[in-house]
Amino acid sequence: MNSQINTINSVIEAFFTENPSIKIIPAKDLMPALIKAGVFMKDNKNGKPIRDILRALDKNNQLGLIPYIHADRKEKDIYWYFIPENAEKPSTSYKQEEVSSKKIEAKKVRQLSDESYVIDLCDNLLNRTAQRQYRFDFLVGDLHKDGKTTTELPVDAYYEDLNLVIEYKESQQNSAQHFSSNQFVKTVSGVNRYEQRKIYDERKRIVLPKNGKQLIEISYSIFDCDEENKIIRNMNQDLRRIIELLENNDIEI
Repeated sequence: MNSQINTINSVIEAFFTENPSIKIIPAKDLMPALIKAGVFMKDNKNGKPIRDILRALDKNNQLGLIPYIHADRKEKDIYWYFIPENAEKPSTSYKQEEVSSKKIEAKKVRQLSDESYVIDLCDNLLNRTAQRQYRFDFLVGDLHKDGKTTTELPVDAYYEDLNLVIEYKESQQNSAQHFSSNQFVKTVSGVNRYEQRKIYDERKRIVLPKNGKQLIEISYSIFDCDEENKIIRNMNQDLRRIIELLENNDIEI
């Protein structure tokens, strides 16, 4: 047992030495390295061999033999992780940290996007703050695989007191690239995600006015754009172009 524990510690130490930017990792994710080092012959049930050892150590109050261990104890389960030796214990669960970091990164990307820039200009002109990515209960996507449920479709910006929805329309090329390698994967509706988006855009054009909401689409094409169809930001000029579009749709500025 001592020899096995020593090897486990050596594998963990080597991992964090080679990956200094990583501060926490699920124990099961080191199974390939532990198998390669001869600690286990094979994996089963997604990390059960290492969990069994950790549970046994925990039962005998010997977790200190592996100084890298971090046990995230829930009501019924224990989630096992490794952290660098002498590192502070995480204050939140690994999954919460992972989700939070992804949300933060996604928010940063959105804030820098042309869509966000255009809606910011609209907020400025209308002297209001839009509800972004707003969802109406009457505007939904196609049925899910269960044949019963649907998801409400988000709109870029909703100004409630004006009953006004604004959508920014990027170039078709950029819209397709937005879906990356998943753009040709078929959805439950039988079309790829890019085609699905076009269907949903058309659905918004029909459903929103039927429910008393004015829809204005602001195309990238009214702005000066670079070779990638990204807006070349000139705020004064861009504001004038949006003013003209809004006034043509009877929106008071």
